[in-house]
Amino acid sequence: MKRQDFGGYKLEEVIGGGMYTKVYRAHSALARPIYGDTVAIKILYLKGSFRERAKLISQFEREAEIATGLNHPNIVKVYNFGKYHNQYAIIMEYVNGTNLKEMLYQKNKLPLNVLIKILYEAGQGLAHIHKNNIVHKDVKPDNILVSEDLAVVKMTDFGIAKLPGRLWQKDIFPKGGTVTKYGTISYVATEQAQGNANFYSDIYSFGVTIDEVITAKVEVPDEPEKNQEDYFRRIDMRSYRKNTGKQAILCEDLKIPSELKEIIRKATRQEPFLRYQSMDELLLELKKFL
Repeated sequence: MKRQDFGGYKLEEVIGGGMYTKVYRAHSALARPIYGDTVAIKILYLKGSFRERAKLISQFEREAEIATGLNHPNIVKVYNFGKYHNQYAIIMEYVNGTNLKEMLYQKNKLPLNVLIKILYEAGQGLAHIHKNNIVHKDVKPDNILVSEDLAVVKMTDFGIAKLPGRLWQKDIFPKGGTVTKYGTISYVATEQAQGNANFYSDIYSFGVTIDEVITAKVEVPDEPEKNQEDYFRRIDMRSYRKNTGKQAILCEDLKIPSELKEIIRKATRQEPFLRYQSMDELLLELKKFL
């Protein structure tokens, strides 16, 4: 793509994106750039009919408006958004690292306490989102950014987020959410799949995320061969057992504290009223492992 100027920033390489968007790293050569030297810029690529394009623009602008109103160390900060050179763009904070899903694919394993710290910080971001009356609806490792030194953890992507109780702001994607290829892992709670997403749905998705991260990435003490297993070897058979009702959670057979397994079980109960009733409640339990 031709390098273009977006609010004083020039696009560099692609660092993420989805079906209709691409996220670029962007740099400013100005002596005093308004948002710092480096930012991330998310650009909307319009496809389909006029009606479909209008829907995409509406959702993109709404995503930006939601994120702009959030200010928390564990949420990617959106600085500005608008139309630049006839393209819709969001200018946001750049995190020098990768998303948590990409980390799971890397072969090296991490100690349990390091993984819990990452998950706890992501959970703090989600708790802040809920306190602002927002349902994220797409909580998963892909939407958790982690810096190279693991010191920075931030929730991102409000593309299908929902604002409960605001009748004039319709949920454009009521059944939106992520089910991975072949149904290996679904982050979508039953009520969300039926079009009734709520805070408990996000808690369910976060519980699935904890389960996946620990199963794929935890370092197994005194068993070096297990620490060489790739993501798919760790996940495939366990997800098959879970999806066929043979075990409740992916990490059921791993040597991790039983109290931690119970946190995951409670967060991922099928019935919303049996789950944690707030992210703060879940985080209080998770904090015991830090």
